[in-house]
Amino acid sequence: MQKLLFSGLLIILLSGCGSGTFHVPKQEYQAKVQVLGVLPLLVDHNSSLVYPQKEILLDVLTRSVSGKHEQLVKLLKEEKGYFDVRMLTASPELTALSLLSGGSSHGKSGWPQGYAFDAATIAEMARQNVVDAVLVVVFSGERLDETRRSRTKIESLRTVYSEVLATAAVIDRNGQELWQLAGNDSFRALVMQYADFDEAYYNRTNTVQVKNISMAGIERVLDEPRGQDGVSMLPEMYADLFAEISSGISPSLLDSLR
Repeated sequence: MQKLLFSGLLIILLSGCGSGTFHVPKQEYQAKVQVLGVLPLLVDHNSSLVYPQKEILLDVLTRSVSGKHEQLVKLLKEEKGYFDVRMLTASPELTALSLLSGGSSHGKSGWPQGYAFDAATIAEMARQNVVDAVLVVVFSGERLDETRRSRTKIESLRTVYSEVLATAAVIDRNGQELWQLAGNDSFRALVMQYADFDEAYYNRTNTVQVKNISMAGIERVLDEPRGQDGVSMLPEMYADLFAEISSGISPSLLDSLR
């Protein structure tokens, strides 16, 4: 009975401990990726986002993500799942142009299914920096067809909403994608629009307007500290994203369960 209980607990731990999807067995991933390179966070300026101040928004986001991958590297090193994790130095703008030129496919509801990364660019980065694989994190503006509910949970509205999502992938030096955070697992970075159920209620109408978040509101989200004390070095959005990536690709838990 105790043995059965332990086996069930082990299955739960292994199935629920990480984010994203491995495209190779986890043990193979561990054997292949001893040294991981982390690129600067990329912003896809060619994504399908619809927003009145789209270019200003993307510029603000580009400035916000600058240098943040240093903290992602630090977090991955603390997990001790790799022989080394290296922060790669590259121009985010030029890297995005070369790496993301193949674009991203999308599911029926608009969720990004992952980029067709340029294999030659990845191979050259891996060779120059002497790493086994490269971690790429991309922010993109998307149009999601989904149902959202009011704060009371009574009203709902299904339509297409604009949102900034983050996807991520680990690609080895041969261009093979080993792990991916995409599709419905994509990280919701910035909610760009909301359904104004309160306005419809107070105006006694069934027509619910979809409104844009202001630039001031977006900047506050990008800078919002984790918790009330503001002690964390990272704004909450980045801390949550990095924690999700780290839980997905840090193999230390599997080591401890062997």
